[in-house]
Amino acid sequence: MKPFRPKTPGKLTKQNSKENIVKDPVQVYCRVRWTQEIDVNSCMRVVSPTCICLTPPENYRGTNYKPINYSFREVFTQDGTQHDVFNKVGLPLVENLIKGKSGLLFTYGVTGSGKTFTMTGEPSNAGIMPRCLDVIFRTIDTVQARRFVFTPDKMNMFEIQGDAEAALQRQQHLHKMTTRSTRKNNSNPDLALSDSNSSKLQGIDEDCLYAVFVTYIEIYNNNVYDLLEEGTLGRKSPQTKIVREDAMHNMYVHGVTEVEVKTREEALEAFYKGLKRKRMAHTSLNAESSRSHSVFTIRLVQAPVDSMGENIVQDKKNIVIRQLSLVDLAGSERTSRTNNTGQRLREAGNINNSLMTLRACLEALRENQQVGGISRIVPYRDAKITHLFKNFFDGDGQVRMIVCANPSCEDYDETLQVMRFAEVAMEVEVSRPRALIDIGAGMTPGRRKANLLFKQAREKILSDGRSEANNLEVDLALVYSLGGDFPSLELGTTQAEETIKKLVTHLELRLQRRKALLRDKAVRDDKFRSRLDELMKGNLMAGSEVATIRAQLMQERQRSQALEGRLMTAENIAADLRRRLTDLEKNCDNLQQELSDKDMKLNQKTMEKENQKRRYSQKIASERDKLETALKVKMWEEKHKNQKVIEDKEKRMRLAQEILSNGQGVPMQDEVDSKPLMSERSNDILSTPVATPNTLHPSRRGVAVSNPRHRRSLSADGTNTKERWIEHLPNQYVPTGTAFKLLLPRKKSLNRVINIKDITNSKVSNYCLISQEQDTDGELEMKVFKGNVVPTCSGGAQVQFNDVEMLKQMGPLATPGKKREGCETPMKRLQGENQWKKPRV
Repeated sequence: MKPFRPKTPGKLTKQNSKENIVKDPVQVYCRVRWTQEIDVNSCMRVVSPTCICLTPPENYRGTNYKPINYSFREVFTQDGTQHDVFNKVGLPLVENLIKGKSGLLFTYGVTGSGKTFTMTGEPSNAGIMPRCLDVIFRTIDTVQARRFVFTPDKMNMFEIQGDAEAALQRQQHLHKMTTRSTRKNNSNPDLALSDSNSSKLQGIDEDCLYAVFVTYIEIYNNNVYDLLEEGTLGRKSPQTKIVREDAMHNMYVHGVTEVEVKTREEALEAFYKGLKRKRMAHTSLNAESSRSHSVFTIRLVQAPVDSMGENIVQDKKNIVIRQLSLVDLAGSERTSRTNNTGQRLREAGNINNSLMTLRACLEALRENQQVGGISRIVPYRDAKITHLFKNFFDGDGQVRMIVCANPSCEDYDETLQVMRFAEVAMEVEVSRPRALIDIGAGMTPGRRKANLLFKQAREKILSDGRSEANNLEVDLALVYSLGGDFPSLELGTTQAEETIKKLVTHLELRLQRRKALLRDKAVRDDKFRSRLDELMKGNLMAGSEVATIRAQLMQERQRSQALEGRLMTAENIAADLRRRLTDLEKNCDNLQQELSDKDMKLNQKTMEKENQKRRYSQKIASERDKLETALKVKMWEEKHKNQKVIEDKEKRMRLAQEILSNGQGVPMQDEVDSKPLMSERSNDILSTPVATPNTLHPSRRGVAVSNPRHRRSLSADGTNTKERWIEHLPNQYVPTGTAFKLLLPRKKSLNRVINIKDITNSKVSNYCLISQEQDTDGELEMKVFKGNVVPTCSGGAQVQFNDVEMLKQMGPLATPGKKREGCETPMKRLQGENQWKKPRV
């Protein structure tokens, strides 16, 4: 038969009904700290082994308060030793751990009340935690699994490794340990703990192998930190951890370091390694005050061995995990006494908030059990310390608490609050689900011990020089046999008396073994009968539950039939909607096809317009070239004609100078003939307009008078005020004052068309493009291309040019063939005449 092995505790199920749930109260103990003060300064008095009396000091808050009695499960006086505290509080938790029940132990009290001393102790006086480790390793000494057989899976569970993988990790661990300093510091007082008087506990399953894993965390400012994480020593800001829920709905710290330990010394070494990283600080109340809650967890992992009693069964489902969490809470303190500031004040505030959350959770649990149901939400998530141990308060283990009290009158206020908290905690009952019983057909009990005895016997035979022992195989059935084979029964020989004696001895041994087996059988029958009774009860309960489930099943079937009818109706509606959707998709495809056809036509029209625009542009360019060629020819003819006139005048001037130099008073005929011409020329010069009225060019015959009638382009008269023009100027526009300026009443001047809306505007009707160049004589020549803005069918616009103006500026005394000496450059020339020609396009 397969023995009973408790599984990892989980949530309550329907099988654990209210009448089968066993409730255990939170066991609260009180330990009074030893003090050297006289009784006058003490506010606490032990009345009985389970009661203390708290008396307020004199003139407390100006009124007389009466003494208050508080009861506990047991009160440890100042004479109580660490051994007494462990036997009453810690040892039962270790026994439950061996039997498959998890446990939680708190130490609670004000700062400096002895919490850390009770939990850890001193090198010469061990506390609860070292003594728990000592008892555990003494109990599982002969049934420990080899290192690295169990490995954490980072999800609060464990996996079983094969022999090859475990051996490889053991070799790597050994190499890592040898590379470090192998010299052990025996003078270290942290590890030199005194041996306790603990003994081995009963109830261990010898057909299983065990392994112990430890974790050490602290909760500082409501953040969880791993004290055993590699590389965190010396790091300024260690990484925070997250509290999560595993597949069995148990809370755990994700990513925490779990160290496998094989002895008490290894566990204590890991503990003191994390203790060096724990946050401690000096306050006015305590020289070494804990500024965080520390949680040291001992996890016991158990798995059965195979039928031969040698190796662990490679099945993750057979692993049993339970844990013992030892919590050293930080002390509650008041700012008025500690005078903390800065970081210490923030730490004290977070400590007090977490302790208040713990008290609120206990009060909520007490109210819920008083009303007989869950009527109030327990605020586990308000603090990490309560969120981490939510499963214990929900019924997954036993909870115990040690209240450490300081009898000093100075701590009366804080001690009063601690006693009230303990009073609330004692009234809370934690439900404990009934453990499941596994009575399925299993392997033979005692197989591991029988295999061990068989190997020892075979080694002894081999040591005697008998080689036939190599062929022997273990038979676990021998454990329950009445003995070996009967001796020879031949009585006709001379050794008949000796044979009878051997037979009598053999029969006596068989009778003794038979009586022992009958006694064992009776015990097993009683156990089997009790388990069978429990199974029958469970079967009856299961039958009632099955009947209930069948009734629910009938209701669900009726409901499913109704839902099937609704489903058929919905499917019909869905089919109609699918048909409509198909029709709409077809219409959509047709519309998309029409849209694509129209897009193709539109693209064709756009291409035709682009081609037409290109042809018009080429035609305009050719016409512009022709006009420019004709203008150049006319300019050259005019220049040649003016040159001839100037040469003729120069001849006459030379003739007049010769006459004057000869002293003749009578003018020559050429001179007489030239006077009307000179007079005519003078009138032409006087009638020549000046480019800028502010800068007049002096001449020998008087000042030139500007004529406004010849200052502007003849075509840009500005008579039509409804037209709106776009005046496109060159990037480097030479200002010409008013000589070439077009009179456009409504216009918009720009150098570059950036926004196409400037052209496609419905209010724009005309467009002029201005080009400035320098002719062959260095004079400024400006061309104005005019056109109409015509909108297109695609929403754009095109310009159709219909007129070209060429405006040229010349000096009043300049000749067509020769540049006048001292004439300004085109950029500075502001005087001159405005000649224009308007060819037709």
